[in-house]
Amino acid sequence: MTDERIWPVIGDKLIHQRRKKRDPIEAEVIFVDSVNGKITLKIGEEIFHSLTAAANFMAGWSCNGWIYWGLKKQTSKRIE
Repeated sequence: MTDERIWPVIGDKLIHQRRKKRDPIEAEVIFVDSVNGKITLKIGEEIFHSLTAAANFMAGWSCNGWIYWGLKKQTSKRIE
């Protein structure tokens, strides 16, 4: 299985469109270290040191930051 993540670059704007709300959430990428797997985002005046930390804070529950920000497709698990 391959890791189909899309790595953002500094300055990218990540947008999450919430289902029942009109206003999307926009985050700015301010640091990327693909070797160590670290990405830092800024939302408003708040700094988040991972995609997941930002996603969990904005969603209000635990979620996968890569999927939340649209950088990885959600795949269903196959049960055999």
